[in-house]
Amino acid sequence: MVENRSFDILDYLLILTKWKKLIVIMVIVIPIVSYLSIYSFIPVEYDSRSLIVVSESEQIGGIGSIMRSFSNLPMSIPGLKSGTDTDIFTTIIYSRTNLEEIINKFNLFEEYGYETMDETIKELSNIIQAAETKEGAYEIIMRHKSPQTAADIVNFIVDRLNKTLVELNISKSRDNRKFLENRYEEIKTKLRFAEDSLVFYQQKSGIFAAEDQARSTFEAYAKLEAELASRQIEYSILNKLYGSESPITKSAEISVKEYESKLNEIKTGKEKSNIILALKDLPLNAMEYLRHYRDVEIYNKMLTFIIPLYEQARFDEQKNVPFLKVIDVGVPAKKKAFPQRALLTALFTVLILSLLFMVIIMRDRIISSTNPKIKIILNNLSFVKIFKKQ
Repeated sequence: MVENRSFDILDYLLILTKWKKLIVIMVIVIPIVSYLSIYSFIPVEYDSRSLIVVSESEQIGGIGSIMRSFSNLPMSIPGLKSGTDTDIFTTIIYSRTNLEEIINKFNLFEEYGYETMDETIKELSNIIQAAETKEGAYEIIMRHKSPQTAADIVNFIVDRLNKTLVELNISKSRDNRKFLENRYEEIKTKLRFAEDSLVFYQQKSGIFAAEDQARSTFEAYAKLEAELASRQIEYSILNKLYGSESPITKSAEISVKEYESKLNEIKTGKEKSNIILALKDLPLNAMEYLRHYRDVEIYNKMLTFIIPLYEQARFDEQKNVPFLKVIDVGVPAKKKAFPQRALLTALFTVLILSLLFMVIIMRDRIISSTNPKIKIILNNLSFVKIFKKQ
């Protein structure tokens, strides 16, 4: 019954106590050997870090600030947004061009010892740590066996990042300036054509202020109509009282004909006046005038809108100021960042002791096994004495 019982924790402890001297020795030796191995074969590395933020002048300047002055416009301009997306920082830092420049600048190809540049770039990209902080700043960390080199590299990264951002900003401003310049010239040409068309139509139609002239025309026509009606009533009364041959009646008849002639001239456009317009063509002429006037107003508004953008783009193209503000400059570290010898020593010790315990327990289980196949295997192995010896 005892032989068939299950193997519990006490059995494992009993097996280990048989090897207590070896275990005690290994508990002392393994940490010492691990620590010395780490100290001798794993080089010390140091971290240098730099903390940066976007310059305040860049956040509030540029075309974006001009666009905010048009906040009352019912439109939005694609590609312009407030703030700065730090994803572009990460893209630039980990770009192949930037990494190759770092490698060539600090001879990292020979130091890392890889056969190809691609492998060296991959190694360097894994070493550099760059990310946005919770506070909205941007942190860059470089690890190297030399604290001074680590500081030099991280400062070089910040410098190259700043220069690249300035170049990109200038390039974008140059593209904006060229685009706005073309639009500016195009709008000026169209405005000049619209102004010439308006002047030509004014000279042709006599309309210089459609609303005012139309109002004056209708008022004059209404007065003449009212006066004509009054003259006609007067003529009718005089004709009944004095007869058609009376001088008074003749005078009233002449007056009625004059008013009718005047109204006819206004209707047909024979009335030559800069204020009174021909009624028959007034709707069409006024509409045509308003179309020409509208074109002039539209291009004037467009020109007023685009000139500040164009001038700002010209200014930004010439602006070569730092894009980033460095909060913390990379400095040589006083304390190592890697390896953490105590932690690694503890991990190696636990790992090796665990393997040792497994070997001891497996040896005891194999030796005490009643399985005939295992016994035959042990007898045929050249190192069977090792398993049998206690």
